[in-house]
Amino acid sequence: MAAKPKNIDEYLARLNNDKRAALEKLRRAIKSAAPKAEEYISYQVPAFRLGGRMLVAFGAATNHCAFYPGASPVEAHKDELKAYDTSKGTIRFQANSPLPATLVRKLVKTRIAEYAAQQLHACQKKPRGDTTSRLKRPVYPVPDFVRDALNSKGLVAAYDDRPPYQRNDYIGWITRAKLPATQQKRLGQMIDELARGDVYMNMAYRHKVGK
Repeated sequence: MAAKPKNIDEYLARLNNDKRAALEKLRRAIKSAAPKAEEYISYQVPAFRLGGRMLVAFGAATNHCAFYPGASPVEAHKDELKAYDTSKGTIRFQANSPLPATLVRKLVKTRIAEYAAQQLHACQKKPRGDTTSRLKRPVYPVPDFVRDALNSKGLVAAYDDRPPYQRNDYIGWITRAKLPATQQKRLGQMIDELARGDVYMNMAYRHKVGK
């Protein structure tokens, strides 16, 4: 098994020339739209974070490349993405037909605007000194098998879009299972709910953006 990449350069170095060129172009467009964003590796794929939060991510699969800008940007620009294979928070494209830089910048800026709206809403809603948003329960680290599943299903952005308590509850629920089969069953439910986007632990869930 290959060692996990330590940085984006190392990740890209492992790809063939076509995929590397397509993702380098994508990388440059992201940097152009978010010059203050920091590069790092998240769930074994290249990602950018801004203000401590994951902004966008990208990667290469066997038969395609993928960009993970989050659900809201994909929905906001769905008309411009009709030529691509998309799902919740994910855009898939061929290495010989990379995403246009102008479109990438639009998607990234929409993501940044989404975060800014969320931050403004939080500041307006939360009284000074309020700490109720902090998790009061044990915080569970994300195990490698969960990271791998999120990456393989293209659900990294969908997972990161969920509130901290939901992400923590999912991981705690999965890892507390004693049997591997039970862990996999619970992981499967989380993956299904993230893909649907409107369910959390078998309960209706509505993602709020800037409201």
